[in-house]
Amino acid sequence: MTREETTLKGDETLLHDMGSSLRRYLVDEFHFREVPELKTGALVLDLGGNRTGKRGLFDIERYGLQVVYSNLSTAKRPDLQAEASCLPFREGLFDAVVCSELLEHVLNPPSVLSEIHRILRKGGTLLICIPFLTRIHGDPHDYGRYTDFYWSETLQAVGFADLKIEKQGLFWCVLMDMLRELALRKTRNGLFSTSWPRKVVEKAVSTGKRKALAWDKESNTPDDRLYEAFTTGFGIRAKKE
Repeated sequence: MTREETTLKGDETLLHDMGSSLRRYLVDEFHFREVPELKTGALVLDLGGNRTGKRGLFDIERYGLQVVYSNLSTAKRPDLQAEASCLPFREGLFDAVVCSELLEHVLNPPSVLSEIHRILRKGGTLLICIPFLTRIHGDPHDYGRYTDFYWSETLQAVGFADLKIEKQGLFWCVLMDMLRELALRKTRNGLFSTSWPRKVVEKAVSTGKRKALAWDKESNTPDDRLYEAFTTGFGIRAKKE
C-alpha cells in the first residue's frame, strides 16, 4: 500500500469514525508526511510506541526502517521495557527517534529530550507529536500541556536545531473534538440508543470533522489571530547538531 493510498484510507476512515478524534487524524497526517523522509534502512527508536494495537492508521513498519520499540508497559509488546529518561542504548546509536503522544505523560520532559539527544547520531532526526488543547487522559498519568514557545526553547537548550514546529488543527478542530467527545459519551450512555438517531449523530460528527479542517485553513489569516491561538497540539521535527 502506497503512502497516498494509506492517506486516502485515513481520510475515509478516521474522519468517518465517531470514535476517532481529529487529534488522532492530525497525528497520523504528520507521520504520513515526515516518516517517509527518513532514509530506507535507518535505525529508528519508537519511544513509547505500540508494536501491536496501534492507534490510528499510521504504521511505521511499512517504510523499510529498522524499528526498535521502547515502552514502560510490557502490554504493548516493546522490544524493551525502559523509562524514557533512562534508556539502555549507547550514545549516537539511532538515526531517528519518534516520540508520539508521550511527553505529556512524563514529569520532566527536558530529561527525556536530553536522553533522546544522547542516543541520536549527529544529524539524526527527532519527530514529536504532543497534545495541547485536548482532554486529560491517563496512560498511566497525564502531567502537562506546554506551548510551542516552551518546546522551541527547551529543544534548543538540549542541543537540537533546525526546528520545525507546526500547529495541528486550530480553533475549529479544538471545538469539534470537544463536541465529538460529548456526542460519543452521550451515545455510549444510551441517549441515542436506537439506530436512526445514532446514524444522524455519526453523520453530523463526520461532516463536522471535515468542516473543521476546512474552516481552520480558511480562518487563519494575518488579520485575525484568534483561530491560531487554539490548537489540538504540535507536530515537531528537529535535528541533533
